[in-house]
Amino acid sequence: MAKKKPAEKKIPQVLYFAGCMTHLTPRIIKSVEKVFKAAGVEYAFADRDGGICCGRPLMLAGKTDAAAATIAANKKMIQESGCSTLVLSCPICYKIFKEEYRLEGIKVVHYTQFINELIASGRLKVEKTDRKIVYHDPCELGRGCGVYLEPRAALSQVGTLVKASKEYDESICCGGSLGSLTLDSHDRAKISEASLASLLEGKPETIVTACPLCLKTFSETVANARHLSGPVEVKDFAEVICEL
Repeated sequence: MAKKKPAEKKIPQVLYFAGCMTHLTPRIIKSVEKVFKAAGVEYAFADRDGGICCGRPLMLAGKTDAAAATIAANKKMIQESGCSTLVLSCPICYKIFKEEYRLEGIKVVHYTQFINELIASGRLKVEKTDRKIVYHDPCELGRGCGVYLEPRAALSQVGTLVKASKEYDESICCGGSLGSLTLDSHDRAKISEASLASLLEGKPETIVTACPLCLKTFSETVANARHLSGPVEVKDFAEVICEL
């Protein structure tokens, strides 16, 4: 009797890499996976168990050899996964993978770009509401990588976008940047408050950002704000998309 051939393992086209900062904000991961499942995306989760860094902290610390070893190990893992698209939910990871990894034949995208493609292609069905949304451009994603339009295109399909007084390449940093080593907590708070004031210009109901650090910083700033004209939510990009 002939032996039955084992079924070939299907290789997902999409590999999702959350990154260290996203793992500190599990609600982002849950929302990204919910979006993937709603759109029928077959994906593998590269760092589901955590513990994998893109290498940026080592680079900033001047540990070039350790950073190179981390990048080489990650690159090998990604290439051996067989994926054709790598999706990142951290702007820092996105910038590093785009600039340092040289992943030939693999499309590297931020989750705002990937989710916008899902909506535009009809794979992800969303409904538009009259909720007023303002979008904050994270430094590394906006000025760092030039990603401005895709997040807004997607969000405009689920709500009414209002403008911040400073946006796109003039967007004000959230104040929580890990690279601002010379700023004390008072200076950081002043930056966060200025950024929040800019975002509240159009009286939004929801502030949306696409960076785990910005999400944390704005959530804390809104919670401590004393003079808000009304209730304001702070949400991650994927959270807002998957709610609809």
